[in-house]
Amino acid sequence: MKIANVFYLLPFLALSGCALSENLSPPPNGQTVKVAVVKPADVDILPMDVIYRSEKCRDKIFTSTGAITSRAGYHLLTVPFKVETGSDMVSNSVALDGGGQCEWKLSNIRFQFKFSDMTKFGADIKQSVSSDIVFVFDKNAPPRGDGHYEDVYGDVIIEKDYYPLIVYDRYVKNRKYIQVKGANLLTYHMHNVKKITFKPSVYSKKIVNVLGPENFGGDFIITYPDGTKTTDKEEPDYPDFEKLKMMK
Repeated sequence: MKIANVFYLLPFLALSGCALSENLSPPPNGQTVKVAVVKPADVDILPMDVIYRSEKCRDKIFTSTGAITSRAGYHLLTVPFKVETGSDMVSNSVALDGGGQCEWKLSNIRFQFKFSDMTKFGADIKQSVSSDIVFVFDKNAPPRGDGHYEDVYGDVIIEKDYYPLIVYDRYVKNRKYIQVKGANLLTYHMHNVKKITFKPSVYSKKIVNVLGPENFGGDFIITYPDGTKTTDKEEPDYPDFEKLKMMK
């Protein structure tokens, strides 16, 4: 099912004069990539956002000077994960060749994950904020980040640690929210891959609390599971994940 599209500058068929169909039509026996996630007990794995791009059906865009140019066409699908019977794994496969008259090719896959029950960490927590992971398959910019990514060749197992980060925002919205917090933005450039396995380890009891300032320019106070405190001035890239790993 096609979820969204952006402005299309569709080429026309030379003889018939009809616009090309934007529909995907993957070859029946075409190559796929399987994305599998070992699901932690406290975490929801949200559906994949799958983006295909087409050089044949290009988007019309306007530059900062008002000139008209174009870029590779854009087609977004939402692909749910399926539970693998008898395991704690969810997975699904995505076609590398989207086919169709536009000759769609897989550009990137992104999915998010978040704590399923935020009230477990406190009745006053109002939002569970997602973290995400992105896999890029072509030369187009990923859907977030600064365009930098780690190159991966062949099938891969990605293992990362995550912790609950509870933030009390007293300055902007006066609310508490929780996030599955990991070390870095995860963006990978995939080469010759048929299967991706993501194994997040979530340490739900190692809670990091962040108390925001009441006034602009004030310090954020970070409290670690062992009770030690620091500020964002001392630790700009908080929390300290090496410190968390050492804590029992």
